[in-house]
Amino acid sequence: MGRVALIIVLGLTITLGFYRNILTRRATETVENVSGYYNHITAKNIAHSAINNYLKKLYQNKTLRGTFTEQNIYEDGGVDTVTISSNSATPTTGDTVNVNVVAHFGGEKCEIEASLLVSNHELPPITGGLAFPGQNPVLDLFGSPLIDGHNHNMSGAPSASCPDLPGIAVASSADSVNMVNKLIIEGKENSVVGIGTNPSVDVEPTTDPSSFLDPIIANCDYYLPEGSYSAVEYGTQTNPVIVYGQGNFRFSGSVVGYGILIVDGTMTLSGNFFWYGSVYVIGSTPEIFNSVGTNRITGGVVLGGSGVVAKMKGNADIQYSCETINNVINNCTSLQTFSVLSWYE
Repeated sequence: MGRVALIIVLGLTITLGFYRNILTRRATETVENVSGYYNHITAKNIAHSAINNYLKKLYQNKTLRGTFTEQNIYEDGGVDTVTISSNSATPTTGDTVNVNVVAHFGGEKCEIEASLLVSNHELPPITGGLAFPGQNPVLDLFGSPLIDGHNHNMSGAPSASCPDLPGIAVASSADSVNMVNKLIIEGKENSVVGIGTNPSVDVEPTTDPSSFLDPIIANCDYYLPEGSYSAVEYGTQTNPVIVYGQGNFRFSGSVVGYGILIVDGTMTLSGNFFWYGSVYVIGSTPEIFNSVGTNRITGGVVLGGSGVVAKMKGNADIQYSCETINNVINNCTSLQTFSVLSWYE
């Protein structure tokens, strides 16, 4: 009997030991699985953080290329390598840019590959030397200003590279009649020239800039607090830029710019202001385009909103130029944006 009991006890001991070993091993495997899952998820989060960070950098700097290694940036113990490549260091519309991220954490690895297509933000066509998209615009001319819808080149000389436009584009026949009559009564018909007879005012539907400027403003090169600006240059002919400001602005004395100027408020010019490209003055209240002295915009001007009051004084000129506008569209890298062609994880 004692021998049978001993055998039973030994059997139970072996059986219990076997199950204990199984339970211990399962507990260890569970810990390892949880730890491995945590490491995998952390590596994945690091990869997502890295690619989002570098997509933002790429959006701000379209020519960003190379391999970038980071350690302990998004998580202690995490390592990631970002590689940005393309066929051209200076991408143009239609090019592709590839972004590859490899992230490691705790022995786990995660990789993300994205292929991006370079495209341009759309700018609706300029419809006149000076365009009013909204109803009931008012134009006051004093001195010897000129609004010219004939096409000019970058230097201001007449050019046949694009069709001429009206000096002023308005939204309705009533606005056209009112503006023409006012200019004739004031003896300013020869201050607005372009296609047709003087004053050159025509009905040309113009897209209100408030409907398309938000993504362009978000990517501006210069943000200007309201105030006065003089003796400053924005961009160059080969590198036009986007300038955006909110409030009341006065540009006076040796201000030169190439690109897109957007003023959400009022803009006053008081001598030696020269802009090559598109100018948009927008806002919820009537804007004032008040020009005194010798100023010239070579490109096109759009005043958004309704009931806008535009005032030009002195020797201020607006010259339509498809060359300067196309130069901005083709060479302003800040107009470029990216769309995702493919995303692989």
